[in-house]
Amino acid sequence: MSGKFYGASNFNPRLITTQIVVMQSSFWLCFGTVAAIADWVLGEAQSAGQLFEPEAYTFDTQRGLALALSLWVTALLMAFQLCYVVERAKKCLDFVATYHIFHLLATGIASGFPSFGAYFHWWVIQVLALVTSVLLGEYMCMRAETKAITLNSKPSKPKASKSAKSSPARPTSQQPEFDEI
Repeated sequence: MSGKFYGASNFNPRLITTQIVVMQSSFWLCFGTVAAIADWVLGEAQSAGQLFEPEAYTFDTQRGLALALSLWVTALLMAFQLCYVVERAKKCLDFVATYHIFHLLATGIASGFPSFGAYFHWWVIQVLALVTSVLLGEYMCMRAETKAITLNSKPSKPKASKSAKSSPARPTSQQPEFDEI
């Protein structure tokens, strides 16, 4: 039996750390690139610092809207990435929350913690991006997980022993063994 989702997954800290680094790097690379393209299209000054300024995320300015749309486009791109890096629907929320928490920490270090009252737009924009990425990522991962598992097309023939050659052939029922999931 073959299938990459078959059976229980083992705890592998090196793999998990690598996945976190890949997802975090991809998040900032995608977000920075999409925001830079949006700034360029709108004729705004390009700045990586805007990604970590809670006051920049607003629905009241053209630049703020572009930043919000950039984050939402990034959320869509990250959902696709989840299928290739994380591969499991049950892990999508963990990884998306992880890169958003790191983004919150980086924002807190760069500009101070974005309080809910003062930076309501920042929180709404971030939560919508997180929910979008999680739901779409889970959907796409579930589709990959539920693809048909292919069984070996040619069953291997058991080798005949000397005693089997001399005795008459009798039918045997061979049932495949399945591990519990």
